[in-house]
Amino acid sequence: MEATGAYWKPFFFLLETRGLECWLVNAREVKNVPGRPKTDKLDAVWLAKLTERGMLRASFVPPNPVRQLRDLTRMRTVLIRERSRH
Repeated sequence: MEATGAYWKPFFFLLETRGLECWLVNAREVKNVPGRPKTDKLDAVWLAKLTERGMLRASFVPPNPVRQLRDLTRMRTVLIRERSRH
């Protein structure tokens, strides 16, 4: 799965909870490879081919407890900024 913004998160976590091994790939690495198709369906096939050939490496995705802690920390930061703004 190509990491673009935060759009990948719900799909990645859903597939992960279903027991599938998911790889998150930096979009910069994929764009540097020539011959990349532009549609979503062809893009998925392209990513699979690059992974089969060992041309991509998985990005680090922290385990669930760390993700929950990060989410709480980010929420706290947002709440403190809002409190200061008011």
